Amino acid sequence: MSDFWVLVTKELKDLLRDKGLIFGIIIVPLIIYPALGQMLQVGFEQAQEETKVVLVNFDEGRYGNLLIKALESAPNVTVTKIEAKTLDEALKKAQEEEYNMIVIIPKNFSQAIESNQKASVEIYGIVKGISGSMREAISEGRINAVISILNEYLAKLKIERRIEGDPEAILKPIDAKSYTVIKGRIVEIPPSVVSNIIASQSFSMPLVIFIMIMLVAQMSAGSMAMEKENKTLETLLTLPVKRITIVAGKMVGTAIIGIIAAISYMIGMRNYLGKLTSSAQVSITLEELGLKITPLGATLFLIIIFLTMVFTLSFAMLLAVFAEDTKTANTVVTAGIMPLAFPTFILMFADVNTLPTVLKYLLLGIPFSHPILASRAMLMEEYSTMYVSAVYLGILSAVTLFVTAKFFTTEKLLTAKLRFMRKKE
Repeated sequence: MSDFWVLVTKELKDLLRDKGLIFGIIIVPLIIYPALGQMLQVGFEQAQEETKVVLVNFDEGRYGNLLIKALESAPNVTVTKIEAKTLDEALKKAQEEEYNMIVIIPKNFSQAIESNQKASVEIYGIVKGISGSMREAISEGRINAVISILNEYLAKLKIERRIEGDPEAILKPIDAKSYTVIKGRIVEIPPSVVSNIIASQSFSMPLVIFIMIMLVAQMSAGSMAMEKENKTLETLLTLPVKRITIVAGKMVGTAIIGIIAAISYMIGMRNYLGKLTSSAQVSITLEELGLKITPLGATLFLIIIFLTMVFTLSFAMLLAVFAEDTKTANTVVTAGIMPLAFPTFILMFADVNTLPTVLKYLLLGIPFSHPILASRAMLMEEYSTMYVSAVYLGILSAVTLFVTAKFFTTEKLLTAKLRFMRKKE
């Protein structure tokens, strides 16, 4: 064998002894990413679920009934006709029956078409949560598609009959006016536009939380592993300082850097996604949609972020106890944290309350889901959800911190190792 191939073989053996590399090139792409893709598919399927329409027909002519028949024959659209005197009454009934769209045919609908004037139809998309707007956008598109087909049909009839009048009213007899209902408030913005506006909130927060978690965990584990690798841990433990103080000092130092990094990523991600969605069509802020941050919401959100940080730091330090060097520490922490953090990406597209029961409680059991859910509850002013998240994270963080502190008060801190991570001599 030539010297070249001897060196290649040696290099391959050295690399394959690195369990972190094996984890990165095999476990992540072959197991975690496909699992993530499967979970995201659940979110997309949820957004494309059946459109449930509550329809109120104030028109007494034949064209109103024609529109109703067209909607009823459309795929993935369920139409329920109700009697309602006002929009508020229709909205209340739609929310009671878990319907996400309202279509109102006005009184003069048929008369306007017969008089060769523009007829209008009102469409209301009911958004129940920040992550649910995609479903209403798709539902609006389905209804608009039906109206577009009906427009083509009516335009052909008018042209064949050589009807004279407003060309616009002949070529496009029906106009669809779309509105969005958020927190019981009607906003004169189509659901499709609202979906684009709040996409940055739904997409950026899971990414920021994931980056913050991995960054803080890697720093915390690396700090502990470096003490072991440099043989300074023994010296540190002999100082006249309580070991719980050592744990707290390391955690606070790492947390400060982690918070700075999280804020930087949040600002950068917000600006980046803001550029992607910046156009005249979506130059609307969350405040204009009635989504605002109150002092109570901001306080609860900061508490939840803090408790998440405490859990991440204590859990990462606990995992790092079993590592002998920084390379091993990164591998151990990645293997322990990433499977917990990855599933939260499903929350980019899905509303946790409408997911299958098993998947819902699985996500609620993962601590890293709660900052994402809290960011949405904060905007929707659903403070009861935030209280539950704070209590759950508080208990989980306290237990994890207690276990980590216990390890630091024993000699296992110096002797604990993962046998399968040790290199063969």
